[in-house]
Amino acid sequence: MQKTTIAGPHFPISMRRYFPIAWLLVSGLTMSFILFLLVHNWEKKNQRTEFKSWAKAYTNAVESTLNDYKGALLFLGDFFNNSTLVTRKEFTSFVANILPRYPGIQAFGWNPLVKDTNRALYESAARKEGFADFEFTERAQTNAMVRAERREEYVIVYYLHPLAGNTAAFGFDIASDKTRLTAINKGSHTGKTTATARLKLVQETGNQFGTLLLLPIYHLDRPLNTPEERRKNLKGFVVEVLRIGTAIETSLKDFSDEGLCLTIYDMSADKGNQFLYQRPSRILKSRDHPISAGKIQTGLFWNKTFDFAERRWKMVIHPLDGYYHSRKMWQAWIVSLGLVLLTSLLAFYLLKKILYTAEIERRVKTQAQTNQQLETEIKDRTAAEAERDLTILNLQHALNEVKTLRGILPICSFCKKIRDDKGYWEQVDVYIHKHSQADISHGICPDCIKQHYPKEHKTLYPDKDKDD
Repeated sequence: MQKTTIAGPHFPISMRRYFPIAWLLVSGLTMSFILFLLVHNWEKKNQRTEFKSWAKAYTNAVESTLNDYKGALLFLGDFFNNSTLVTRKEFTSFVANILPRYPGIQAFGWNPLVKDTNRALYESAARKEGFADFEFTERAQTNAMVRAERREEYVIVYYLHPLAGNTAAFGFDIASDKTRLTAINKGSHTGKTTATARLKLVQETGNQFGTLLLLPIYHLDRPLNTPEERRKNLKGFVVEVLRIGTAIETSLKDFSDEGLCLTIYDMSADKGNQFLYQRPSRILKSRDHPISAGKIQTGLFWNKTFDFAERRWKMVIHPLDGYYHSRKMWQAWIVSLGLVLLTSLLAFYLLKKILYTAEIERRVKTQAQTNQQLETEIKDRTAAEAERDLTILNLQHALNEVKTLRGILPICSFCKKIRDDKGYWEQVDVYIHKHSQADISHGICPDCIKQHYPKEHKTLYPDKDKDD
C-alpha cells in the first residue's frame, strides 16, 4: 500500500491571545515606575533625615564647644573677681593649666583700663618686670604696630599668655581699634561676656579670622546696677583670643568626613563682614573665600542661629558632591529593575504558554483533519476492497462456471470425433458440453448453406454471390 503524508496546516494566532501579555507589560512597567518613585522618595527622605541628623550633630558639637570656650573665660573671670590683686606670675600659672584643654584659644590676656595719667606708670612697671621695650601700641594705617597716640584712656594687653607667638599683641591698646572698641563699650555696659566682630588678629600668621571674648572685671564691692555704675567701676577685661577655625575643627575632630560643608556667619556684623569660617578646607582652596550664601541655601541645607557672647551667629550646613557620591541611591533602581525583570519573565512565560497552547490546538486541528482524511481514505479503500472482493467473487463464480480445456485433443480426421481420456470417441459437441459445461446450439455456416442449399444461399447472401 502506498504511504500518504499529510502536511499540517498553519493556524494563525488571534491577537486577542496577546492581550494578557500586553496588559501584564503595561501593568508591570507602570507598577515599576510607581515603585521607583515611591522608593526614590523614601530614599530621599532617608537621605534628608540622615543629613538632618548629621547637621544637628555638627551644630550641637560646635555650639557646645564654643560654650566651653566661653566657659573657660568665665572661669578666668572668677579668678580675678575673687582676688584683690592678680600678679603676672599668678595669671600665667593659672591660664597655663587651662590652655592645653582648648586648642582654639590662641592666648589669654588681662587688659586693664588705664587712664592716660597712669600710662607711664604701667609702662615703667612692665619694663621693671623684664620687658625692656614695652610700650602702649596701636596699628598704623600701614598695618604696622606703632606707639599709641595719647588719649584719655587705654585698654592695654598687659598680661598675655602664652607670650611666644603673641608678642605683636603685647602692649596693644585694643580700644584703638573700632571693632574691639565696640565690644569694649558693650561689655562694660552689660557686664556680660562680649565677642568682637571678626578680626584679623594682631598675632595671626595664617588666613583665618579670630574674635576676642571680653569679660569685664569690676572693682570689688562697688555698685553695678546701672550701665553708668558699671562703666564707672570698670577695672579692665579678661580676654580670650579665639581662633574661630581652630575652635570649629576641634569641635568636629571626632567626626568622620561625611562630605558636609559647615559655614559660620556673624549675623550681628555688617553684611560684607558676616562670614567667619567654612569647613571642610579640603574641598575649598581657601576658608576666607566661602561658597556664596545664595548657593549654600538652595536645595538640601540646614541652618541654626544661636547667641554667642552677645552676638548672633549662624551655622549653615549643606552637602557637597562627595556626600551624594558616597550615598548613591540604588534601592529605587534595584526595585524598579527587579520588577521590570519579573514582569519580563512573566510575560515571556505567558507568551510561551500561549504559543504552547496554540501549538497544541494546531496539532489537535491537524490531527482532526488527518483523522478526517484517514477516515475518508478508509471509506474509499473499504469501498474499493468491497468492489475488489465483488469482482473476485464474480471471477470466482465465472471460473466455477467455466471449465478450461487443456492439453492435446485427439480428433478424428474424418468424422471429427474426439477421444476422451478413457479411450472413448465422442462427438465434438458432446465432448465440449461435458468438459466446458457449455451448451451447443446447431446452425449452418454460409459455406455449408451454399454447398448444400444453394437456393437458400442466394436468398440469404445475394451480395456474396455477386462477388463470387
